[in-house]
Amino acid sequence: MRLPIVSVVHELAPPGRRFLYFNFFNVISWQCVVGPAMILFARKIGMPASWVGFLISFMPLTMILVLFTVPLVNRLGPKNVMMKGWLSRNLIMSTVFLMPLAVRFWGPRAGWYVLTGATLGFCIVRAVAVGGWFPWLHEVLSEGERGAFFSAEATIVQAVNVALILAQGLVLSGDPGMGRFLSIYAAGILAGLLSLYYMSRIPGGGPLETDDHEEKGWRAYGLVLHNRHYIAFILTGVFCFSSLSWFGSALVLYMRDALELPSRTIMTVMAAGSAGIFFTIRFWGRFADHSGSSIAMALSMVGHAIAALGFLLLDPEAAWTPYLLAPAVCLVSLFNAACWMAGHRAMLNFVRERGRVAYTNIWTISTSMALGFTPILVGFVIDRWHLDGFRFCFLFAGLAGLVGAVACRLFVSDGPPFTRPLRDLLNPGLPVRTLARIAWITAGLHISNRERGM
Repeated sequence: MRLPIVSVVHELAPPGRRFLYFNFFNVISWQCVVGPAMILFARKIGMPASWVGFLISFMPLTMILVLFTVPLVNRLGPKNVMMKGWLSRNLIMSTVFLMPLAVRFWGPRAGWYVLTGATLGFCIVRAVAVGGWFPWLHEVLSEGERGAFFSAEATIVQAVNVALILAQGLVLSGDPGMGRFLSIYAAGILAGLLSLYYMSRIPGGGPLETDDHEEKGWRAYGLVLHNRHYIAFILTGVFCFSSLSWFGSALVLYMRDALELPSRTIMTVMAAGSAGIFFTIRFWGRFADHSGSSIAMALSMVGHAIAALGFLLLDPEAAWTPYLLAPAVCLVSLFNAACWMAGHRAMLNFVRERGRVAYTNIWTISTSMALGFTPILVGFVIDRWHLDGFRFCFLFAGLAGLVGAVACRLFVSDGPPFTRPLRDLLNPGLPVRTLARIAWITAGLHISNRERGM
């Protein structure tokens, strides 16, 4: 029996594997410079929760710049755009090392500005470059291996996250100073530079020259906007990802401010969540390839919604809360990752060769807006209502997730059509059967996993 990380990689053709090798170092970089350590660093230097919400939102909100990258990606090619962008974003993030000097000469608030400026610059350049990501993937991945790729990607991401978060927890044990946080940034920037070598070895990614004027510039978006099925799918994905973000944006702040856990414990709990994804995401990927993204998204949204609502029962004053926290985080993390995987699989299957860049750009921009504005709202809710604000975030994430699950079955056409009458949703036996099916998939007992083997 192969380890999960070996099994999923061997299901891919060489181009897909090379993309994963690049992403291995890219994930290390990402986790170090814009992961949970960034949130803890921001709070360490005194940033209020509302500022932290903006900091989290920079990554998705700057993705609006992808809108303008169609001519750039078509002319230069996805590979060229990404190579230049990935180099530039790491150089820009290096300005975070100016923080000790800024704090020394202008006070603690200057540190807020340095961290904010470095993060914003990193996000802007990344947004321009990432316009080549999905067109390149669409080129090198066949339709039959897309579910396998995204589950393999999630497996590698979470394997790296487990090791990295535990290592960061050790670095941040006790009462960490600025120097220890900056050492994490140094590791991230180094990994980002190493990822460029592996990116250069991925085939394809050349200029997307075309004589069809409707595929160039702004006209390409007209092709996509006339595809009503794709737009309905986009709106569904936006709603679902926003509901996931209502929980995810509040989680680290909840553990730090409401439960008053130390940084090392928080990182350990987050590592437990990544471990849950590592051991289960390949089962969800195979299920999506077998049954379609529509059902996979719907079931994972139900699982996430129920787990998010379960956080309403975690009383910060209760003695049993710390013991239930890690399993609860595992559940929400694995269902979040499963929905993310299935959503991206569905998106690539919707994309048509004509207007490929515009199709993927609209998905990237739309979902990024959902992931960008939600943390800002979360930050203000928490700032205003404190513990009740956290409870509101969990409640909203749960209720919206259940609505999103129904929307996935109605508007995501990648899978069997939804033929059951809506009144059947009121059947008292349906929730039990649905939960049993979710557990069956997560445990790897569904027929899709037995067909592929371990």
